[in-house]
Amino acid sequence: MRWPSLFHQKNPFVSTYNRLNRALLKHTRSNAFPRWSQWKYIGNFLNKIEKRLLVAGFCLMSAGLVLLIGIFLSHHITFVPASGGDYSEALIGEPKYVNPLFASASSVDSDLTSLVYAGLFHYGKDGQLEPYLAQNYTVSDDGKTYTVSLRPDVTWSDGKPFTADDVLFTFSLIQNPAVGTPLATTFQGIKVAKIDDYTVRFTLSQPFAPFLNSLTVGILPEHVWGDVTPTTIQLASANLEPIGAGPWEFSKLIKDAGGHVSSYTLARNNNFFGQKPYLSTMTFKFFNAYDAAVEALRSHLVDAVSFIPQNLTDKLQSKNIATYSVHLPQYTALFFNQTYPQLKDENVRTALAEAIDKNQIVADVLNYNGDAIVSPFLPGSVGYNPNLKPIPPDPNSANQLLDKNGWTRLQPEDYFKLRVAELQKQLTVSSTPNSTSTVSASSDNIDVTSTIQGEMDESEQFYRRDKNNNILTVTITTVDTPEYTAAAELIKNMWEKIGVKTNINVVSSRSIVRDVLQTRNYQILLYGEVMGPEGDPFPFWHSSQTAYPGLNLAMFSDPTADKLLEQARTTLDTNQRSELYQKFQSILITQLPAIFLYTPDYTVAINTTVKGVSLAELPTPAARFAGSASWYVKTKLQWK
Repeated sequence: MRWPSLFHQKNPFVSTYNRLNRALLKHTRSNAFPRWSQWKYIGNFLNKIEKRLLVAGFCLMSAGLVLLIGIFLSHHITFVPASGGDYSEALIGEPKYVNPLFASASSVDSDLTSLVYAGLFHYGKDGQLEPYLAQNYTVSDDGKTYTVSLRPDVTWSDGKPFTADDVLFTFSLIQNPAVGTPLATTFQGIKVAKIDDYTVRFTLSQPFAPFLNSLTVGILPEHVWGDVTPTTIQLASANLEPIGAGPWEFSKLIKDAGGHVSSYTLARNNNFFGQKPYLSTMTFKFFNAYDAAVEALRSHLVDAVSFIPQNLTDKLQSKNIATYSVHLPQYTALFFNQTYPQLKDENVRTALAEAIDKNQIVADVLNYNGDAIVSPFLPGSVGYNPNLKPIPPDPNSANQLLDKNGWTRLQPEDYFKLRVAELQKQLTVSSTPNSTSTVSASSDNIDVTSTIQGEMDESEQFYRRDKNNNILTVTITTVDTPEYTAAAELIKNMWEKIGVKTNINVVSSRSIVRDVLQTRNYQILLYGEVMGPEGDPFPFWHSSQTAYPGLNLAMFSDPTADKLLEQARTTLDTNQRSELYQKFQSILITQLPAIFLYTPDYTVAINTTVKGVSLAELPTPAARFAGSASWYVKTKLQWK
């Protein structure tokens, strides 16, 4: 049998076999790309190198895909602030009058009032004056008439409408002597008239340069305060549970066992006419001292602390805490109460000034975060004179001045003997007629000795007395803050070097207004004053402001100085007003009713979880909340 003939014959079996082979081959080639079910066998066809190349290629492809998705998302979505979340801040002191008529005497009250109430004007995020409840305004050519148009879309936090009647009511209270607000002199003699429901007109008897700045005072709702008699307004519950037109409204307060307010919560005012805050609440917790407040921030009990003293900034070195250096139009000074005989002596006041090294205070107390000053007119304010010469620190000159003016030196042992004699004399006088004076004095001799030894300072090399054996003694009263107490101790040491016995009286922040400022109960007050953006010295130095609630803490009174301040207020020309203020400064420097020490830079500390915060130059401490509506702690994704 021939083989070729066998293969060339038509064999049904072979033909069927070939057709099946072709069909199978065609079936395996039907898809150019393997099916998912076939991929599991790929490892059986690849060597190690091919496998590694395949894995590397897959990883590169995945990374590229992720990158492309990330680039797409970054160009089309973003994180934006979301409503909700809480903010808490530690304050020193406690609220008493969350009321624009009285808030200026307390930093705590000023802070809360700025959040709850709104004025016709306010200081915006950049610190510039801009309309707030006012929509626009016009000023007459003579500078005496201000016509203000009000926003028609404003309601109070309780939903009642805001109108011109509320504006008239507020300024009628300010001008009412029975109310006793420190704002009274600013608006004295100013007529306020209603033109229509949303227009008011202020008519001044004479031009007043910083008048628009004065209109930042918060407006009160007549429907809340209208039934309160002016004489009892300071007792009203609305002083702590206010109704305002600001971005925040009162929510609740908590008092401790002693009756002091320990916590005060504000909620977002959903009726606010402007940008509504992202945050839901702002809670303020009150402390007696800054070190306790700082510890609360470190322990996450609060989100922020307002104005950290420089000696505590080292405790805030944390990536979770952001610090902001803030410059304020504020100065710290020693205010003399010249009702005390020793302080009436101009030579004594001059010697006290010469004994102080202000630059050392700036270095040791503020850690160079501040500047020594000569007068209450700070750089950038109208009237600031950079050519004023400071009193140079010169203890030798101070000693010579006191030596020449009847204050003789007294060695410590002689001081001890003099004081023993004085106290024994007091014991003798205070003894009963039936008792033996000598026995009384002798029996108390140990107490007398220990008392005198306790009042003597080992660092004081000598004392001073006048011809009547009166010891030259002064007392510095100040607030219980690290900055002020450190400054007081340093000044005490400087004064003791010229023989002035110096005591320090430290008062808590809670009681400084009630026990010291209201009564003017101090010899020398170490305290700070915020001049405000307009830098008007009238509230701080005019004789009409010597009694509380006035802010003339030195109780300075001089007819010429009064006239200069009054004239400056009515002078619209900045250069002329500056000349008047410089003449006024000359009187202050000559008469020396106060020693102007320094203007500080303060640090505000806020947890980094709070976003949207921007702080720099502030016209007032409370102005740090001007942008609080933009603060947020929550975010959400949003398509661009």
